[in-house]
Amino acid sequence: MKNGVSSVKIFNIVLCVVILLIFVLTIGSRTKSEILTDSSFEVIPLSKQLGYQYPELSILSNDLFEESTDVFEEKEEIILDINYYLNLYKDTIAFFSNLFDYTYEDIINDLYLRNDNQLFEYTNIGNLRDEIGNINTYSSFEYGLIEYFYDLNNSNSKLRKVTYRPYTGNAEYIENLIIYYSSIYTNVDPITLLSIGAAESGYYKVEFMLKYNNVYGGMSSNGLIKHNNIEQGVLSYVRLMSINYYGKGLTTLSDIGRVYCPVYENDFKIARPHWINLVTNAKTKYENYTQTISINELNNIEKII
Repeated sequence: MKNGVSSVKIFNIVLCVVILLIFVLTIGSRTKSEILTDSSFEVIPLSKQLGYQYPELSILSNDLFEESTDVFEEKEEIILDINYYLNLYKDTIAFFSNLFDYTYEDIINDLYLRNDNQLFEYTNIGNLRDEIGNINTYSSFEYGLIEYFYDLNNSNSKLRKVTYRPYTGNAEYIENLIIYYSSIYTNVDPITLLSIGAAESGYYKVEFMLKYNNVYGGMSSNGLIKHNNIEQGVLSYVRLMSINYYGKGLTTLSDIGRVYCPVYENDFKIARPHWINLVTNAKTKYENYTQTISINELNNIEKII
């Protein structure tokens, strides 16, 4: 009996030792990666946390929690300093100054005068106002800048040094101009505009049209419209399409063509089928073109600035 009891006791002792070793090893491996605090539900990382540093919350009240969530929100700061925008968009201002035949220095001076002690709106750096005197807002800085130049032309308040520069460059620059302007006039489809221009100007290679800086076939009572430079000609094209076509609900090729290049069949005005085919074929060339480009990415940008 004694031997039997001794064997059982020895077995129990061994079993307890094994269980104790397993427990110790398990807790030991856990404490290598984390340290337990006095609160059984709270865990603190052992090593210093890298990256974002979360704010400490000493009291978990509802009000404090609601305030703490604001830390994680990135708030857009509205800058009301004209110097900031004149510096940020200096290349853009220089580009359009030359396009509209003004000197960069004259434009900068005029913009300073227009915004002296005035309510500043960065999309309307020309400080243009509506009929009752409220300042206009536009969809982007570039859009408002262009409207400023058109207003400046109409007022004749600044001396323009108009020069005529017939285009002799490559088609790629014209294509990039259309893409760039289409990022300003966002209601247009740049692929459609590229394709219409290509159909009208032989993929931007017809010398007669390039001589007039006209790639869209725009006509007046005196014939093909002549623009002072290619940048101005392409801008006129994209702006025309934005305001007089897309802006009036003419967004499909057939709707555009019914006004742009019409023909009558059975007393109904429709888009000329041959024109539709030309534009549709051109779309196969441009359908994979990028639809965004910055002013600094324009090819041969140094020639205008």
